[in-house]
Amino acid sequence: MEWIRIGTHKLKIMLSAEDARRYALDCERADYTDLVTKDAFREILTDVRAASGFEAGDDKIYIQMYPSKTGGCELFVTRMGLAFEDSEAVKIAPVAQVQKPKSPETVRKKGAALRFSTLEELLHLCRRLPAFEGKSSAWRDEHGSWWLLLCAEGTPEALQRCFRLLREYGKLHDLKRTELLLCEHGRPVCTADAVRVLGAL
Repeated sequence: MEWIRIGTHKLKIMLSAEDARRYALDCERADYTDLVTKDAFREILTDVRAASGFEAGDDKIYIQMYPSKTGGCELFVTRMGLAFEDSEAVKIAPVAQVQKPKSPETVRKKGAALRFSTLEELLHLCRRLPAFEGKSSAWRDEHGSWWLLLCAEGTPEALQRCFRLLREYGKLHDLKRTELLLCEHGRPVCTADAVRVLGAL
């Protein structure tokens, strides 16, 4: 991974194909609103912070991603809060942004899917996730691959704690796309509380 500082509030990050795989970032089809993609961006910025001196703090971050022909990508990261950092008006009278807390009805479900080559890999991961709180199901597709689908209500933290562990076992996939795929090209193995049920085997 390489980076170039562009001014005081912009950073360019170059990821190789290997870097992208390490961060579980799909440069071709990444969904900016997906929890997995956001977590990958957060990890990348954390890793380059010490060397680049690029500190986001509480500012909003704007990220543009462009896939490269070699399988990697380029990220352009902009701190939106520093666009007018030299303005006297901002220094004297900063405007506080207040966000209303979301009600339980508006909180989205967060989830991820993980594919395995063997059943033993799936069972081994389930045994390492005893503290997972949320819905989980296990599937097998028509090509013989095994899948674990995880869904947690509420804030991303419910799944975010598991991401580093999940990446040890394979690539994370978008939950909604995987559910559609498996409904047509797969069969359920355990439809409820799969992490607990399979983890006990």
